[in-house]
Amino acid sequence: MAEGLYRRLGVRGRIFLFFAALVLGVILSHGVGLWFGLHHTGEPDVFSSLLRASIVAGFLVIGLIAWVWFLFDLNIAIPMQRLAGAMFARSHAHVEDELDDEHARFLGDLGTAASAATSSLSKARGALTEAVARETARLSADKARLEELLSDVPPGVLLCTGGHRVAFYNSGASQLLGDDHTALGLDKPVFDYLDEHPLRQAHARLLDAEADDIAIQLTCDTIRGQRRLAVRMRLAGDSAEDPGAYVMTLRDVTAELTTNASRDRLLAEVFDRLLPAIDHLHRTVSGIARETSPTTADDIVRLQRELHDLHDSYQGCRAEPPVAPAVPQAARRLPAERHVVYDFELLRRLSYERISDARLDDLTYVVFDTETTGLLPEKGDAIVQLAAVRIVNGRRIEAEVFDTLVDPQRPIPAASTAVHGITDAMVADAPDIAEATARFHRFSKGAVLVAHNAPFDMEFLRRAERQAGVRFDNPILDTVLLSAVVFGQSEAHSLDALAERLGVEIPPEARHTAIGDTMATADVFLKLKSMLQARGDMRFGEVLSEVRRHGRLLRDLNPQEP
Repeated sequence: MAEGLYRRLGVRGRIFLFFAALVLGVILSHGVGLWFGLHHTGEPDVFSSLLRASIVAGFLVIGLIAWVWFLFDLNIAIPMQRLAGAMFARSHAHVEDELDDEHARFLGDLGTAASAATSSLSKARGALTEAVARETARLSADKARLEELLSDVPPGVLLCTGGHRVAFYNSGASQLLGDDHTALGLDKPVFDYLDEHPLRQAHARLLDAEADDIAIQLTCDTIRGQRRLAVRMRLAGDSAEDPGAYVMTLRDVTAELTTNASRDRLLAEVFDRLLPAIDHLHRTVSGIARETSPTTADDIVRLQRELHDLHDSYQGCRAEPPVAPAVPQAARRLPAERHVVYDFELLRRLSYERISDARLDDLTYVVFDTETTGLLPEKGDAIVQLAAVRIVNGRRIEAEVFDTLVDPQRPIPAASTAVHGITDAMVADAPDIAEATARFHRFSKGAVLVAHNAPFDMEFLRRAERQAGVRFDNPILDTVLLSAVVFGQSEAHSLDALAERLGVEIPPEARHTAIGDTMATADVFLKLKSMLQARGDMRFGEVLSEVRRHGRLLRDLNPQEP
């Protein structure tokens, strides 16, 4: 407990405690001296003079100690903190530029030694990376070919953990289950997309070895309407990490079932009409033998024509394609690129009863950013663009990106357009804030939200919760506070400063766009996370304890908030 508190103080806090102890020692020394003088001097005038002299001397000594502490803090403590942050960045965040030891000029050879050590580490890491790259080139090529083959498999394919979370999917599954290509995601519960009860029953039967594989039908509700899927399930094989993992192949049989139902209805109608007609024809033909009627031939011709009409109707039904549910214009999309998305480490990921106990790499993150009409949501400013990416097992998933313009339903000021480049014409056909927020809520469900200056972005989302019928109860991390934990509060913590410090490149055309800033924030977050782990902050609860000590930074960034 005491060791953890001492570590959280940092070098500046420790030096401050040292000088505070000196001040306390001076005060105690003067107190003891005065007590000694009081008991050995019988003259009040002499003691009064001694007291005044002691107070003056005490203030002078305390002032001298404070001045020396200030010099130590400015020239020793802060440079040491900066040097430690720079070394962490180069050793654990893969920053390649040389360490600038100019700010460590009062640290003697320490800055030079740190620069030499990080340079040597960078060279060794570069050589190792090159060797590993040569050895894995063939495997990477084989992996790419395998991914291409799997992406071309016509049915949708899903691999789920024994806890029913998605660990692999191809583009076919993404098309079948998602409202758009971002809806299906790694580490999401498969029950977000498919019927839970029959799926659990089939999985239980597989675990009980009642069958090698099981065929079932499941429904899937999407923005394109309800789909009926033919599903085959089997266990993923001998997996020591997760024996309950299973593979599903999915095929959309909605159109087939719709067509079959239409044919069944038409055949029933045909027989309902044909049987009476045949009975009538039988009676008519039988009557020919008994009497001759001028209308008999006409009746036969009429019945023959009716039978031909029924036959043509049935043939038309067979040729008619099934009618797809109407899709709103905003929901239509271009065909998704072929891809497979997977992370087999999810099969061995541990589960935690409390998120505070989870290791940082065992959590899924959604990094997001917004662009707005202005900076004051309480005065009517609104979101005009919302973007996000997902991070699973410590890596950004390239295929899982959320990016949408939003109609703020109010004019966008020219000053705001000058910053992010979004005009009224660009958002004219965009979804409103309720639809965009609901979609983002589904995209981020179950993940830790990460943003740069998160209170600003979250305030806009909170105001849209009621309209969208959702509630964001996700845990939240802020890269401003994470930067303060790693580099100290004395450093600059803007996104540009962090990107430059950590070697993250932000293309000029992407800066101040929601998706561009999101990508930069995600890369910054991954580097900060590695540095936190190097410092010993391995659990989510430990990181939260650290960031709470720097909340003042966010109050300074958002002065309008109480």
